Amino acid sequence: MINKYKLNVFLSTLNFILCFIGFQLVTSIFLPHYSNFDGIVTVQSVTIPYRAFSLGLSLLVIIINITKIPRFWPLSLKLFLFFWVILIIRFLYDDVIRTDISLGDTSQIWLYMLGICVPAFLSIIVSYKYIDINKSFLFILISIGISLTIFLASGLDGQGGRQGGNIAVSTITFGHFGVTAVILGIYSFLFKKINFIFKIFLIYLIFIGVFVMLIAGSRGPILALIVVLMFWIFSYIKRPSYAVVSIILASILSLIFMDYILELMGEVSPIIESRLRSSIYDGDTSNRTVIYKLALDMFFDSPILGKQLFIIYTDDKIEYAHNLILDALMGLGIVGGISISYFLIQAFKKSYRLIHIRDPNFWIVLLLIQQIVMNMLSGAFYYNQLLSVLLAFIFLKYRRI
Repeated sequence: MINKYKLNVFLSTLNFILCFIGFQLVTSIFLPHYSNFDGIVTVQSVTIPYRAFSLGLSLLVIIINITKIPRFWPLSLKLFLFFWVILIIRFLYDDVIRTDISLGDTSQIWLYMLGICVPAFLSIIVSYKYIDINKSFLFILISIGISLTIFLASGLDGQGGRQGGNIAVSTITFGHFGVTAVILGIYSFLFKKINFIFKIFLIYLIFIGVFVMLIAGSRGPILALIVVLMFWIFSYIKRPSYAVVSIILASILSLIFMDYILELMGEVSPIIESRLRSSIYDGDTSNRTVIYKLALDMFFDSPILGKQLFIIYTDDKIEYAHNLILDALMGLGIVGGISISYFLIQAFKKSYRLIHIRDPNFWIVLLLIQQIVMNMLSGAFYYNQLLSVLLAFIFLKYRRI
């Protein structure tokens, strides 16, 4: 006879794992890099079944645990859910009710919101007690190594430009996937009891993680890694003064040897060296400054409830603000801005405390910081399933910290 508790643990844990690694693992296996596929039809023949399976699993976890909804909801989680509600209402209003703007085909955005993000974090809210963190970590770590190996073994595009994982994994996502490998590899090497063979695997994982981060050609993942490492150092060292001094010394050394570091990066990926030099020495932001100004102008036009969720150009192209906070202010006004600022501040506080007290699973908050930085530089909140899942998880799992 099936043990219901063990089945719940298995399904809840698998659901949690897929939020980290599922899409990358599946597409690395079934969509090799730059092969002779028939475009979007072939991509969707892989991604749609996976998304359907993932959605079905999340809904199944919700149904199994529907009677186990937590009684105590911390304010940070309430504001997180409130933010999601007003986000959906705003998008519904802009897309369906308003006649002064046109967003075009918004089916993909609705899919990400209601089919990918919302079911995932709701399933975590009802099942967080049944997730096996240790097994999740091991499976995620090994799967990242497998996925990256397949990505690289499938070959690069040979053009010397920015590299994506495959036709379904963008350059930015690919770069951040490499960063995740580096973070988890370093964490495991320092804090997990491992044998010699596994140490070799971790060294390999860190190496290919750095390699992927560089060949992706995106600056955001590199900055995210720097922020995560600095936050890690600052939170881990017991005396704040020592932590500040360590970060200052590391920053000074980085500035002194900046050219050597960039040249070393250029040996792996000339394009990332060129882009970093443009950012550091010429202030190149890839048009981010213009986007930020447009987003702020829209916020000032309607500061209380926001003006609209997207920047709409004269050619009907729509774009998000490429910044977590500006997106909230632009679309949801001061109400959304205060909400997201509060629960993000709480997320940083919990992350600091978990690292500071040496919680055995603080790898989770390291990845949370990475996801927050990612959405401060590019991407949008409603496109990032993992960010919402991690926020919901730590707000409940560590509500007393």
